[in-house]
Amino acid sequence: MNNKTLFIVLLALLGVYGLSKLFFVQKERSFKAELIQIDTSKVTSISVFPKTDSLEVTLKRESSGWIVSRDAISAKATTNSIGSLLRQLTLIKTKRVAAKKPEKWAGYEVEEGKGTRMVVYAGKKVLEDFILGRFAFDQTAQTATSFVRLTGENEVYAVDGFLALNLGAGFDSYRNKLLVKIKKEDITSLDFAEGNATYSIVRQANGWALNGTELLDSTKIKTYIGVLQGISGVDFADDFNVIQSADLLQKTLTINANNQIDPIVIQCYVDTTREKPFVLNSSLNPDAWFSSDSTGTYKRLFIPVEELRFSK
Repeated sequence: MNNKTLFIVLLALLGVYGLSKLFFVQKERSFKAELIQIDTSKVTSISVFPKTDSLEVTLKRESSGWIVSRDAISAKATTNSIGSLLRQLTLIKTKRVAAKKPEKWAGYEVEEGKGTRMVVYAGKKVLEDFILGRFAFDQTAQTATSFVRLTGENEVYAVDGFLALNLGAGFDSYRNKLLVKIKKEDITSLDFAEGNATYSIVRQANGWALNGTELLDSTKIKTYIGVLQGISGVDFADDFNVIQSADLLQKTLTINANNQIDPIVIQCYVDTTREKPFVLNSSLNPDAWFSSDSTGTYKRLFIPVEELRFSK
């Protein structure tokens, strides 16, 4: 074999080697760029193990919607929370590989039991299993980076955004916290009851009036009505037993409105043995109970009528 032939063979081998390296690098980059990519229409359940809670949170797709469960408590998950979760799972792109060795995991909080683990299922098949670690925020660039590790693998990946914060939310973040949602212009009257005492605030042509006779301060009423059009609870009171505590009912607010089939009824129970003694429940969300202190949600709902009168 002469030198010319050897040269041609060598060039051919180099070409094959170069192409193989090119395809390998492209494949590797593609994999890293699309770390997690899920067809959400196939997802039937998701198990979340929050790093801030020892109890597993389960999200399960049912015919009536998604159900969120933890321990013995189950509730219907909100459409917005599930929609946000699934959107983020459709494609998680990586910026770079942050670490490749287990001894580096602790710095990114992606160890077993340290980060938030998520397991996504299609029936019994595991679609994805990964751990969300800490996130970092660059003040100069105003960008966020989260760190993720696929369970069973060594590499830690840096991904864009507050992924670790958003997907790592706990049980309550998927639940309906609504107490009141109504257009302020539709409200026609407010009925208050406390024990045997009752009074109403009624919208009239000349303004709002207490029991239809005493005109109230329009500016103060406007502010109060503005607050009432959208109020959510903050802390769930899952341990409150309404059957055994029925005699603790203290106040009731009934919101009557146009374009509303039924009035919105909010009940307030008082249990002085609780750290936050006021327990609130709404007819819009009857399965949820919320606790409040005197300065929280309770105060926004049950404003004393004296604060709505004209200043003397």
